[in-house]
This record gives sequence, C-alpha cells and structure tokens, in this order.
Amino acid sequence: MLSRLLGICWGGWLLAGPLGTALAQTAPPTDAALLAAHHTVAILPFGATVQVMQLHDLVYANSTAAAIMNPQAPPPLDAAQQQRQLEVAYQMQGLTMQQLQNRQPKHGYRVQWQPVDETNRRLLAAGITYATLAQQPLSRLQQVLGVDALLTGQVLLYQPIPKNLALALRAVNHEGLLNSSSSVPPSQTEASLALYDCISSRLVWQVDFGRTGANALPPGRLAPRLIKAALPSLPYCQR
Repeated sequence: MLSRLLGICWGGWLLAGPLGTALAQTAPPTDAALLAAHHTVAILPFGATVQVMQLHDLVYANSTAAAIMNPQAPPPLDAAQQQRQLEVAYQMQGLTMQQLQNRQPKHGYRVQWQPVDETNRRLLAAGITYATLAQQPLSRLQQVLGVDALLTGQVLLYQPIPKNLALALRAVNHEGLLNSSSSVPPSQTEASLALYDCISSRLVWQVDFGRTGANALPPGRLAPRLIKAALPSLPYCQR
C-alpha cells in the first residue's frame, strides 16, 4: 500500500540548518530499466502535517520576575485545522507542478506530467478521497490515473511559537535574529518528494528538504526551494 511506502520516505527526512539543506537519493542502477519505461507521471496530493501555534494556544504563568509564557502540547485537530492541512496538501500538489514547469531544464523532461486537475478528477471519479488515498495499492492508482509512475510528497510545518511573538522574545532576550543558539524554540519545515514505479511498486528516487528558523515556510515559499533541490537529481531531466 502507498501508506507503507510513504512511511519509508517520511522516516528518511533530514534535519537541516537555518538556511535549509537537501538530501537526494538517486535511483540505483537496477532501477534504470524501470525509469526508462516511464512516459506519464502523476503528482498526488501531499501528505500534510501542520502544527502552527496560535496565541490562544498559549497560557501565562506569573513569576516574581515577569510573566513567563509556556507553549502547551497541541490539542487534537479541530475542523479548521484539518481543513488547513487539506489545503496545504493540495497547495503543495499544485505548486509542485507549477514549479516543475517554471524551472523546466534547458532540454525539457523526457516524460509527460499529468495535469493536476486531471489527476484529481480521475481520483474523484473513482471514489478515491484524500482520506483513503494512502491506502490505495499502486496498481489501482495506475489503473485509475493511467500513468507509469507516481510523484508523492510529504510536508511538515511546525511552528511552536507565533512568529511575531518569537521575534519579540528574541528582542527581549537581546538575541540577534540570526543567532542559532536562541532560547526561543525554532520552527521547522520539512518536505520530501518520492517517485514510485507503478508496476513494481518500488521507490526509485527521493529528495528530502529541511529548514529550521524563526517561522515555518508557507507552501508558496517552500515549493520553489523543494523543486530547486530536487531538479539536479530528478531522473526525468534531459541532460
């Protein structure tokens, strides 16, 4: 099932430094024949986890010196948070396609990328929802989408303290904005792309991107960095 394969990709994420780093895993030579047989590739909605702390999630405790702010454990996702994760999942799917087109290599790609609207239309027509997508065998997704390979993605946006509040705390503590040894817990952005061959259900390529900093990167800023990191090793680029 796709969920087990995605778990492999998720578990291999790289924790990065303040400026962001990426780690690419290229296909082994034994997968060259599988990649050569790919003609059409679909991009699926991303698996998304969004944990962005809001002001109402914070409590205040009085001390003899000053009021101390303590982030609490995130509560169970409410309907609004679930909707936000759903929006990020589809935003990243569309932005990935957009960035692949905008950053197309000089000699283009040797495969056709199925339009995102067509992918989602086919999934809907087959009764496959976002909630059930990860449980689908790759063989069924191939049949439904009519493609040779699937590009999947995972994204985590984690922000333990609201951005403006984090900046204020740094100022109060006389910490520079680029100071890596801050008492303010950093935000974290992680994203991963993975390419699967539909016939063999094999993972044939993946790239991981991570960044820590004052705030989690929104999809509009994350997608360009993720694709920029992915293109040097993407096996479909004409060299």
